[in-house]
Amino acid sequence: MAIHPQIIFNGNCKEVLAYYEGVFGITDVSVIHYGDNPGSKLDEDLKELILEAALPLYGNYLLLSDAMPGKPATFGSNFHVSVRSEELGEMKADFNKLAESGKVIFEFEESYWSEAYGVVQDKFGVQWQFDYRKSEAGSAKENPGE
Repeated sequence: MAIHPQIIFNGNCKEVLAYYEGVFGITDVSVIHYGDNPGSKLDEDLKELILEAALPLYGNYLLLSDAMPGKPATFGSNFHVSVRSEELGEMKADFNKLAESGKVIFEFEESYWSEAYGVVQDKFGVQWQFDYRKSEAGSAKENPGE
């Protein structure tokens, strides 16, 4: 069983997807559009909205979608994408790329619970937490979320 977080956007998912592909160097994204359904009765401009894009990221998938036509998404402060990885250098580079056009909430640096922790809000309003714990790096795959 797997859990894949999904972020819903208001018609700009294609732009968000292109941005994340650049930040994370991803080229193999699976994308389904609302108009891919052969029986779709959507207006032509709505058929290109993204129903689901699956980004392979840090050994998991982050799903992105456009909101269903007529049902806009509401953004809030109750959602972060939390990243734990054995690759400190990769995490720091990704944090910095997101920060270039975003806003640093907490600098990516040592904290009392972690060798490196930081929070950045990207230019689309999504907050990313990066948390590297050297002592857990070897067991991260065996005990995700601990």
